[in-house]
Amino acid sequence: MNRPRLRIRVRGIAVAALAFALMFATEAELPANEPPPSVTKTIRGRVVWLAEAMTRLHGINSVPESQERVLALETDDGELHPIVEDIRGRAFRRDERLRKMNVELLVRQHRGSPMVQVVRVFEMTKEGKSEVDYWCEICSIAMFELKECDCCQGPIEFRRQPVKGQ
Repeated sequence: MNRPRLRIRVRGIAVAALAFALMFATEAELPANEPPPSVTKTIRGRVVWLAEAMTRLHGINSVPESQERVLALETDDGELHPIVEDIRGRAFRRDERLRKMNVELLVRQHRGSPMVQVVRVFEMTKEGKSEVDYWCEICSIAMFELKECDCCQGPIEFRRQPVKGQ
């Protein structure tokens, strides 16, 4: 009997149909006078601990337990952009090297929130701009934070890829 094989095929067809439908689904249009729910923008600076930056820039001392709680991108003019700690944001907590770099972050900022969500990370040096991520040589997959490989559970390496035309 081939019933298990038939179920797998039917599931595969259903998943493919759903993916196809979602690919062509249109978003509901916003009224003309409403801003979009989020904006994508580029910001440059260094990622710092927010509590330390608030003390250094504004003389505001936080309680000790908050010292390494929230990360923020500090621009050259002292503007602070708190970072959402999803997988890409958490990379700055897990890998100190990222906090020592001058970076350009492609971020998404949602309406009504001061927090920014990291979409892509670039290192800015006098040699140019490089995209930064982590790479598993065995599985040939990129990851966005320092940890064991999602696939083989082996070690991954820090990777810089020069951005052409920058």
